[in-house]
Formats: sequence, structure tokens, C-alpha cells
Amino acid sequence: MLGKKLYLIEHTVVNGDNVTYTIRQNKSNEIFQAHFPGNPITPGACLIEIAKELCEHFLDRSLSVKSVKNVKFISLITPIENEFLNFHIATSADENSVQAKVQISSDGNICSKINFELA
Repeated sequence: MLGKKLYLIEHTVVNGDNVTYTIRQNKSNEIFQAHFPGNPITPGACLIEIAKELCEHFLDRSLSVKSVKNVKFISLITPIENEFLNFHIATSADENSVQAKVQISSDGNICSKINFELA
């Protein structure tokens, strides 16, 4: 899990099957020392993992990524320029799987979109 190491949940707003989490990236995490030294960038794989963990938190159940249907990295996300990120998550769930559409933004600008299925 990346939570409490790479990020902390600062704020949560729930609206039915939708939730918005505001997280704060931990810019001193060792991931940023390796990716990339002197010019840290939040890895795309970490953004997907954070989105999955936030879905688990929202739905209060363990999940794994079954399939990633679409990912768009619109702009670079750095822990320095984008310390706070908003994860807007829309879910639809049944007993076997969860469909999640995630939009990641910072300062009102959309940085990434993820559409995946969790089980």
C-alpha cells in the first residue's frame, strides 16, 4: 500500500456513488528520489495504485485491478508543483466487480483520467 507513505488523505466528499478525495503527496518519499532525481515526477503506476486504494477506502473492501480500460496522462504530476491532488471517483459496483472512472486534478486542471475495472 502506498497510503501513509506516498500520500495522505486530507479531505473527502461523498455524493452517492461518487467521491472526491483530496490527497497530499509526500514529496520526501524515496520514489521521488528515483523517479527522477532533481526533477521528481509521480509515476503513472503509482497514480493507478492510489486510485485503486481510494476505491478500496470508499467501498470498504479489498480490491485488485482486473483490467485498465483507458488511461490518459494529460499533464505531468510532480510532488512539488502538485502537492495536493483531487481524485474524483465515480463507481458502479455489483457483487463481482467495480467499474471506476477516476479524474485526477490539481488546482482545477485535469492531469489524468483512469477508467478501470476492479474485482
